Amino acid sequence: MNIQAKLGGMSLAFRVFPKFVAALAVLLGMFFQTNTAISAPLLSPMEISYDEKVLYCSVGPVEVSDQVILALNQGTPITFSWEIIIEKINDYWVNDTIGEILVVRQAVPDLISKNLAITDTKSAISRRVHTIDEATAFLSKLNNFPILDRSLLSSGVAYNIRAKLHVHEGKLSDSWWAESLRLGKTVALEDITLP
Repeated sequence: MNIQAKLGGMSLAFRVFPKFVAALAVLLGMFFQTNTAISAPLLSPMEISYDEKVLYCSVGPVEVSDQVILALNQGTPITFSWEIIIEKINDYWVNDTIGEILVVRQAVPDLISKNLAITDTKSAISRRVHTIDEATAFLSKLNNFPILDRSLLSSGVAYNIRAKLHVHEGKLSDSWWAESLRLGKTVALEDITLP
């Protein structure tokens, strides 16, 4: 009797576990397919400039994939999440992170008016453009974007600035776990030393 109870419990586990694994595999496959299908290529141009008070960063343009253009043509919103990371270079230890900036830009097509609303979500500044080329030009580059107060950097010290990009198709989720699923690719690197 005891052996039959154990076998009955095991058969339930063997019936439920494969379904769970299959569902998990499908979800992970969808996630990685979306990220690899519309991810940006490596190493775009980066230019760092500064004045007395602020460090500025220009990146791109990065190449926009055919999947992004197809999604916009079909009315699907596209979001480019730019993460700029500034690190002090250490020769014998892990680099020290000085700052991280997140720039989120989105294009939302309107299939009725044939326009696209492009938005910088941090500043909430939005405008309408008439072509997908205009929208992708806005999404795929940063021009003279302020990234750091210059007083946080020391003269004669080497710093590394890295730009990571995550391209997302569809609406972004504000859930607590969604941030950890945004795996960006490094698209630009630059080392600087201020005088």
